[in-house]
Amino acid sequence: MRPNIIFILIDGLRSEQFYGNNRTCKTPNIDSLVRKGMYFEQAISSADGTIISLNTIFSSNFQVANAARSQKIVLNEDNLIDILKKNGYRIYGTFPNFVSFNSLRKRFENENNSYDWIEPLTPPETLPTGLTKRVIQLLESKEKQEPYFYYFHIFDLHPLREGKKPIGIEEFDNEKSGSSMYAKTVSSIDHWLGKILKKIDLEKTILVITSDHGERIPFENKNHLDFQPRFDTAVKAGRKYLPHSLHKVGGKFSGKVKGTIGKAKLTYSNKDLTSYQKRSRDPYFTLSLYDELIRVPLLFVGSSIKPRIITKQVRHVDIFPTIFDLIDIPLDIKISGKSLVSTTNEISEEEESNYLHTMPFQKESTSDRIGIRTNKYKYFRNSKNPKKDIHLYDLENDIYENNNILKNNLPIIEKMEKLLQNMQNDTLELDNTLSKEEEEKISKELRKLGYIK
Repeated sequence: MRPNIIFILIDGLRSEQFYGNNRTCKTPNIDSLVRKGMYFEQAISSADGTIISLNTIFSSNFQVANAARSQKIVLNEDNLIDILKKNGYRIYGTFPNFVSFNSLRKRFENENNSYDWIEPLTPPETLPTGLTKRVIQLLESKEKQEPYFYYFHIFDLHPLREGKKPIGIEEFDNEKSGSSMYAKTVSSIDHWLGKILKKIDLEKTILVITSDHGERIPFENKNHLDFQPRFDTAVKAGRKYLPHSLHKVGGKFSGKVKGTIGKAKLTYSNKDLTSYQKRSRDPYFTLSLYDELIRVPLLFVGSSIKPRIITKQVRHVDIFPTIFDLIDIPLDIKISGKSLVSTTNEISEEEESNYLHTMPFQKESTSDRIGIRTNKYKYFRNSKNPKKDIHLYDLENDIYENNNILKNNLPIIEKMEKLLQNMQNDTLELDNTLSKEEEEKISKELRKLGYIK
């Protein structure tokens, strides 16, 4: 019998917070898995947002042109999940209850396959508040049939992006568990993952752990909002003495003043910081193709997988071809990805370029960026105008992308632009149209999650 496949995606988890010496979180369970498995130090997402990243993963194709504007997960005919099913795999899942995930929901066989996140009358479900128990119940269920593919989407880090404190991590809200709320939340995730891992038999399972994108961790734990002044007394006085009809006008004026003062204080505080440190304080939903937003962990663990650390660049599109190679199911559909390892445990030495695109908002933004990343260079620019907002970074000598080297490097830029154009010409067509009902529901979800105002 073929091995079971458990695919865990930890939303918003940065690579260097999963593995490496430059972190303060405590992750004994993840550390143990890395020692047993095949870990890719330089795994790169194609986007800084969830849906485009998941579409890249589940199709093994880069999301270019109209595909990059999708606001829902799109599974074409002969998609990778359906191919697993045709080859005898049962399909299960646990994920947040978003309309944009509906195409996955239709394929999961377990009825209780989603958990509350943005319902107004219930707090979000997280690993500490019952989600761990639900996952363990599924793994222990006698009704579950093998071999199976199980997708588990962990959303515990997302409250930070929403400007909220993660739920249920009181036990880890201390210096021992990390120097930032982000690190403390990673420590919490590791703790609860440990309980789930005890229920997984790695002798007959391939375990994959990755993320959809990274996240900002504000320098000195101060983001842009921390520099805005508080006018609590003035606001209370205004509400007390001003006519009710002027409250809205007064609020807008107060907000504008706060924003102006905050921007000035932030600029002053940032004056001696590096570019990397400055942009760490950007609002969470600022579009970005810097590595802190697109470099993610990627780990494969299983009895057939030889433990090792791999430093070459790999991509989201490579994940499913690798899974199919490991379970010995041939893929005869057109994909952008390539297997990273075969059943013979040989690793391909060839490095492939990665296509990049910022996450789609409902309307195209002047901040939209597209680009290309190789092991040595990253190039990105305005999504519409190849002569605008050009960035080029030497990743070997500038890992934090502090120095834009576009000047005097025209040959490199021309070469990277050619690579970019070649990938765009190989466009994947997706039916990403939304019904009116879908559009309304997804807009409501995005607003509650903080993506749009």
